[in-house]
Amino acid sequence: MDLIYQKIVDTFNNNKQVFIDRNLPPVRQVDIYMGQPDDPASFELFLPAVFVDWSITEGTDKDENFMQLDFHVIQEPGIATENFSERLTEGLEYIQMIKTVKYLVNRSRAENTTPLSYIGERPRITPFFKYHIVSYKCAIDEEEDSINRPTNTEVELTDYDLTGARAKQKKEPDPAPSIDTYQ
Repeated sequence: MDLIYQKIVDTFNNNKQVFIDRNLPPVRQVDIYMGQPDDPASFELFLPAVFVDWSITEGTDKDENFMQLDFHVIQEPGIATENFSERLTEGLEYIQMIKTVKYLVNRSRAENTTPLSYIGERPRITPFFKYHIVSYKCAIDEEEDSINRPTNTEVELTDYDLTGARAKQKKEPDPAPSIDTYQ
């Protein structure tokens, strides 16, 4: 996950001009999602922001693991962005911000992933923000010594008997204990 996360951070840091060319403010903060939009008093937020959340599902046998990435895109458009409002353009900027994030993230990849593939988006409303979550998926190949993909090593058991589908260790019976008796 560290490689794809670094790639995402670099993508936003290196492409500020893409936002400026679209008359948008560049993303100021990229961070791991930890509920920041639900509890902004506990975090420092610099808007516009993109918070990244993910889940990894382990593949079977030698298949790759699959990862879903959720990008929480926050550019607060505020209220009153309806068609008859003077703030309609702010609502349109909000939509343009989502499109620009998708433009930058689409098909991104790290050395150990397939390209990100768009799978959908949805609005999210908290008591503090209205924002959008854009979701992607990809295959991720963890390193062989990863906790998610352990390696199996052949082991030969010696001094064991297989009895009734259970392995029992062969061992000599314990010698009788010597008991000192005093008379």
